[in-house]
Amino acid sequence: MVRKKHRSFKNIEPLIRKGESIQPLKAYLISCEGICTEPNYINGLVKQEKFNRRIADGTEVIIAKHNHSDPYGVLQDLLNTPDYENYDELWIVIDRDAFELKGKGFGGHSEENFNKALKESKKNNVNIACSNPCFELWIFLHFEYRDTACTRDTIQQKALEKVNTLLTPDKQIQKVDDLKAIDNLYDLLQTKINTAIKNAKKLNNNEENTINPSSGMYKLVESLFNN
Repeated sequence: MVRKKHRSFKNIEPLIRKGESIQPLKAYLISCEGICTEPNYINGLVKQEKFNRRIADGTEVIIAKHNHSDPYGVLQDLLNTPDYENYDELWIVIDRDAFELKGKGFGGHSEENFNKALKESKKNNVNIACSNPCFELWIFLHFEYRDTACTRDTIQQKALEKVNTLLTPDKQIQKVDDLKAIDNLYDLLQTKINTAIKNAKKLNNNEENTINPSSGMYKLVESLFNN
């Protein structure tokens, strides 16, 4: 349920208890480019890390209704959410995924669409967790560091291979699209989250200059952890 403005934690002074400053809890609204993989990962992360007490139990995380799979459209999904302005933090989780010719035809997003999403996000105080070329790079970074450019297809295949190392032979997946069906994705990866954050931070300069590879997912994760 969306928190109404009069219930928002914005502008609430930190509570003081026994000399310690306790920060107020936050409400997050997150809009994702993917309809399955990203929401599954984020929801799993929030649930598991609340249990682990790395995310405050009262933190509210809502995934916006999915209608678009392009960066600017993802931003519009967020801004079209009723009462979006009442959330404490707004995030879009998007891919750079530049245009490229694939076996199935052209895929990816135009530079114009991507840049418009960045510009309008800044104007609306929306935080960006962008992976270049795609979200599967973030999954791959849970296992090892990579600083050489990669195509979407290549890094998706490598992410699949890495995830399969955590599955029993009878549960292993054969197609990249099957990653979308793993609703316990974060449960598999949770012991490697610190590695992913460390590896993504090393690629920070790439992210600032929209260079492949990079992933800003660590910023969203650290924001949740720091709440």
